[in-house]
Formats: sequence, structure tokens, C-alpha cells
Amino acid sequence: MSHQLGRVVSVILQRYFGENVQKVGDDLFTYGSKPIALLVKSTGLSRIKVVESLRTLLKYDLAMFEPTPNEVIADYRLIPENVLLMIRYPRYLLQIKTKYGSEAEILIEELLQKACSTATVLLVSIAVKYKDDKEKNMTIVKLKDIFISLITAGYIQQASVAELKEGSEIPTLVPVATITPEIDVRAVIKIMNSGNLAESSDNVYWKVNYDRFHQDIRDEIMIKAITRRIDENAGELLRHMLQHMYLTSPAWAAESTLVPAVELREACLRAAADKPLLNQYFDQYLKVLGRKKKSALRVTEESGCGTVRADAGGRGYSVRGAGAARGCLLALLEGLVTERLGYKAARIFRIILDKKYIEEDDVQKNAMLPNKECKELSYKLLEEHFISLQPMRKTASAGGMNKAVYLFHINLHDVAHTVQDMCYKALGNVLRRASHERAAHARLLDKQRRVRSIVHGMRLRAEPQQNIDDVEETLTPSELAVLQGVEKRLKQLSAAELEIDKNLFILKWYFMYTH
Repeated sequence: MSHQLGRVVSVILQRYFGENVQKVGDDLFTYGSKPIALLVKSTGLSRIKVVESLRTLLKYDLAMFEPTPNEVIADYRLIPENVLLMIRYPRYLLQIKTKYGSEAEILIEELLQKACSTATVLLVSIAVKYKDDKEKNMTIVKLKDIFISLITAGYIQQASVAELKEGSEIPTLVPVATITPEIDVRAVIKIMNSGNLAESSDNVYWKVNYDRFHQDIRDEIMIKAITRRIDENAGELLRHMLQHMYLTSPAWAAESTLVPAVELREACLRAAADKPLLNQYFDQYLKVLGRKKKSALRVTEESGCGTVRADAGGRGYSVRGAGAARGCLLALLEGLVTERLGYKAARIFRIILDKKYIEEDDVQKNAMLPNKECKELSYKLLEEHFISLQPMRKTASAGGMNKAVYLFHINLHDVAHTVQDMCYKALGNVLRRASHERAAHARLLDKQRRVRSIVHGMRLRAEPQQNIDDVEETLTPSELAVLQGVEKRLKQLSAAELEIDKNLFILKWYFMYTH
């Protein structure tokens, strides 16, 4: 694992769980799996603190354990991929709010904070927390219906169950199939009124299904790309194709099974009544999506990696997940090269990608750039590891001398790994800068939170506006100016986090089909 990934994981653990969990996580990342005794020795923490840190990591699915060969003690191992998911939580909440409303957002947020919970504890916790909020009106019946809807849609799943194998003292976590529960609303209300959660006999634990959210993110990326390249009607058609894909193929299949064009037409007629152009020019939209020579995701003609593939007769169409991932990666790389080295370097990058293998002189001819500038940009691309050199020996001449020719080419898999490391480095810098901003202005930020909390309580109690103004004026104009600048910088850093995370998602999506 890369050093840059370790920096990012360390900052995330410190931000959300504190220094003790950070020390244990850093040690596991550096040395791999370890038992508790070695972690106590290497981290310098007490056994109690190490156990608490491991309990936290295991609770949030950030670490796993497995028995040693003698099956007497357990080795613990960090899962860096799951640690990175913590910066994606705001995206999850925005997704669920867009699809199911603010109540579903609150439910998912509570479950993410608890990591896993029984249905009874989850519903009671939310209902108690918002019982005085008349605007939200969080009733147990309403929360129960939303909870069931999220389980049915796959956003919430049952947590794994611990089983103890014969002859072993270390339990094993076994995944279980998710079954929609039958929740007794009267029993939940009774527990909420008594305030004693220990009375609950519910022993089925639930957690967030990250994979379901990732499917939505992938679909959104594909639909937006098609919409930008063609129009909204083509994006709507792709949405229907993706819905059919989930019914007949695995969610992350490299290529889905063929969907008959007749079924797609019927689905569009039923669901897209507000898009008359899609129904009128349905066949033309299918042909545009199914073209091989011009992909909607900016892939080259030779790559043949379109989002949609048509069968020989054009009667059925399939979604090519691997092709879409490759196209998104190429768009990402082109944008990155443009940002770092300029549009002329991006032109050279596209030419090399198009020709696959090309000599230096031919690059200059195709790019139509001055020889000196073309060489300079080509070697900058080589230095940044966006392109590679492939030596090729020509056949011996009459004098018996072999001449080597060096060809520029792009190893997409290696370039993707290089860009992934760049993203880790950038993400680590962004997270550290955000931590520095919060630490440098911790007193002011804490004062602002206290003032807002007091004002919110006063407004709920319907106190006079004069009293509220007096409390708000405890923040001086100079303090407000500083806070405004800090909030602006933190928002920019937060937006950068999400953008880098989106790039990392595309890279992981691509690696899914290449490893």
C-alpha cells in the first residue's frame, strides 16, 4: 500500500476517533495484521486503550480479525478502503435525501453514526431526539415505514452474525441474507415511553449497505455523461436501461445481458410521458447510444468501449459497465493533464492514446506544434508518468549496427495507479489543511456553535427578538469577519474533498474490471 494512502487514513482516523485509534490504525496499516499483545508493545498504549480502539475500528467495519494458525488468538487487520468511505458520508446523505426525503436522511445519518443498530434502538433514538421538533413530526409509524422502504431498496442490510466454529476459540463473522422485518409499532412506542431500551427483545442488527449507494453514484456519473454528450432524452433512456440491468444481471457486471428494444420502448412510454421527443425518436436515440465509433463517454474510436452495445440485428441492447468505467477514466486523465500541463499537452496525450505506439517525430507532425515545444511537453508527460517509452530495435543494417527506436505509448493501468497516488496525496493535504483551520480557530468556532445553540433554543421558546439580538451581538464584527473567512475556506476544502473522492471512485470502478 502506498505511503500517501497511509497519510490519508491516519488523518481520517484522527479526525473522527482521536489519537488512540489513530495510533492503532497507523500501526496496523504499517505492519499488516497483529495480535493485541504486539499492538500494546508497538503503540505504547495500555492494553485497555488498545482494546477500546480495536473495538471502535471493528464496530465501524474499519478493521477485521482472523484466527492465527493455532486458532488461539486473533490477528487484527485494518481495511483502508472502508476508512476512505467516511469522507463519502455527505454524498450518501445527499443521495438519500434526494430520493426519499429529509426523514430518510436523518435515519441513514443516525445509522452511520451508530455503525450498526437494532431497528428498535434506531427508531426510538431518532423519535426521542426530534420529539420537540414540530416541523419534522417524527413519529414511530412514519420512521418505521421509511426504515422498511430503505431495507426493500437495499440501502440498509442485516449485519453479519458471529459464529463459533468447532475447535476454535475465535468467532467468525458470517454474512446473512437480508429479510424485511416485522416491526411491532406498539412495542416500540411502549419502550420509547418507558425510556428503557433494555426492555427490547430485538436482536437483529442493521447497517448501511455502501455498495447500494455506490451503484447510485455510478449510475449518476453515467447518466450525466450521456446527458452532456447527447441530451436529457438520451440520459433518460440510459436510466431505463440501467433499471432493466438490475433485474437481469449482477449490478457490477462488465456487460449486462441484452435488453430487447421492445421492452425499452414500452418502459419509456410508461415512465417518460413528459419526454415526447424520446418516444418520437426512440429508435434514433438507441442507434446513437449503440454506436461503436463515437462513444458518449469520450473514448477513442479504436478502443471500442462504448456505454451501450447493440447486438448484430439491433434488436437488443446491453450496458457495458467496463466500457463506461474506461471512458470516465480517460475523461478524468485528459482533464488532469490539461490542468497540470495545459491543453497542448492534453492534445499530445490524446494523440498517443489514439495511435497506441508512436515515434517522437510523428507526435510533432500530428500535434502540429513547434518541434521544441512538442518535445518539452512530451518529456514533461513522461516525467509525470502519464506516458511511457517502449524501446524497439530495428533489423540490422548492412553495417551490422542495430538501431533502437523509442516509441511513446500509454499504459492505462499504470497511469491510473499514478493518478490514484496523486489523489491520495491531494486528499491528505486537503484534510490536513482543514484540520489546521479548525485547530487555529477552535475558540471562535466553539463560541459560534454555543451562540447558535442558545439562539435556536430561544426561538423554540418564542422569546422576544430583542433578547435574541443581544445574544447574537456577543460575536463582535471582527470575530464575524474572521468566522466568515474560515467558513469560506472550510467549504472550499470540503468541496475539494468530495471532488477528489469522486475521482477515486472512478479509479476504483476502473480497477474493478482490470485486476
